[in-house]
Amino acid sequence: MGGDLAVAVLLWTLDAVVGFVVLLRGLAAVDHNVFEPDPHVSLTPAFTYVAIFAGVVLMSAIGLYRRGYRVSAGAQTVAGAALTVFCAAGWSGHLG
Repeated sequence: MGGDLAVAVLLWTLDAVVGFVVLLRGLAAVDHNVFEPDPHVSLTPAFTYVAIFAGVVLMSAIGLYRRGYRVSAGAQTVAGAALTVFCAAGWSGHLG
């Protein structure tokens, strides 16, 4: 149980760092300037990058569950679901 919890904390930390990097890479791909926003720039590709990462996170939960890491699998499922909700809100225009 202690090892499972340590893996969950480590994976959440990695998810946060990698998710932020993926978001920044997506924003750079669409030439979005945070300090001078352009209303004509589509952020759909940026949210697509994050959605792909969300899929990877959810797929990792399946592998963790099969290896017996139940807490880590649950944590990855929550992280993947949160990323998916973030992308859905971005695609629908509720974030900008």
